[in-house]
Amino acid sequence: MVVLVGVINCLSYFFVMQIIQLNVGGFDNNYSYLIVGENNEAILIDPTGNKEVIEKTIKDNNLKVVLQLLTHDHFDHTELVDYFKEKGVPLKSFEDLKKENPFEIAGIKIKTLFTPGHTKDSVCFKVNNNLFTGDTLFVAGIGTVDYGGNKVELEESLAFLSTLDKEITLWPGHNYGGAKSTLGRALENSHIRPSEKMLAQIKKKVEEYEKQVQ
Repeated sequence: MVVLVGVINCLSYFFVMQIIQLNVGGFDNNYSYLIVGENNEAILIDPTGNKEVIEKTIKDNNLKVVLQLLTHDHFDHTELVDYFKEKGVPLKSFEDLKKENPFEIAGIKIKTLFTPGHTKDSVCFKVNNNLFTGDTLFVAGIGTVDYGGNKVELEESLAFLSTLDKEITLWPGHNYGGAKSTLGRALENSHIRPSEKMLAQIKKKVEEYEKQVQ
């Protein structure tokens, strides 16, 4: 999915920022994202899953990836970090994000919202009227706290997100309920939880997936 998300005024010239949502498969309907700024420079969020999908998109759009960002450090969102590091694409770490917020690259201003709960290091990235939420909030539901998370912190993070403009476009880390939505709609659906049977299936899948990527 390629989305044109508006014209950016960069001093004496303009460019159209794009968001490219990549269905990379991975652990379970994962999304990676490319945010394209000036001079076809791009930011890669959550590099994971099928690297051929990402590489083809980069090549087909003549992009230069200049930075990697992570919404959190779970293995199903970080699989390809080292691969792209070896290709010369740096990663802005969690500690880096705390030191420099907001920051600007490729003509794009990015604000990091610290939203612990799913994991201690969970963040969302706000870019103009777009919010990349990782596993903090999906179109339908929220990320589990069973793998290094904290329920109270997640509830506090959701309460914080509820103070933002409800018309912001939400881009989730997995296709659970849809590819995107407004923040308001996602918050309305945040009560949705998987069944016990589904949680057991997820646990089994996590164990199998960890063995594959080790």
